[in-house]
Amino acid sequence: MSARSTRAVTGGGEDLERIHPQATDALTYFVNYCHHGSLAAKAHLAFGTDPIEELTKLAEKIYAEFPHSIFFTSKLTFERDNWYIRQLHSEAALTMLRRLHLRNMPMVILPMKL
Repeated sequence: MSARSTRAVTGGGEDLERIHPQATDALTYFVNYCHHGSLAAKAHLAFGTDPIEELTKLAEKIYAEFPHSIFFTSKLTFERDNWYIRQLHSEAALTMLRRLHLRNMPMVILPMKL
């Protein structure tokens, strides 16, 4: 699943029309990759001004269709962490974890060290 922020779209509708096929192509690549390895895969795409809200909606849709789903995300970890770095890189993973947990939807956060 992929949610794109429309903040990245600065030129209005023309940019959104350009970005949509690119995102669809990227998701199609990964679905085909999984199918080639005999793995089940399905793509979901959303655009909006709040990526967390769009991801939550997509997760609810996916969980309704596949009730045994487990959602995964990554969280950047730094050797020298402080409040500024946490604010700069947001707490998106933890926000998603809280939202999905309140909906009884399992999510795993995988650390990504930089």
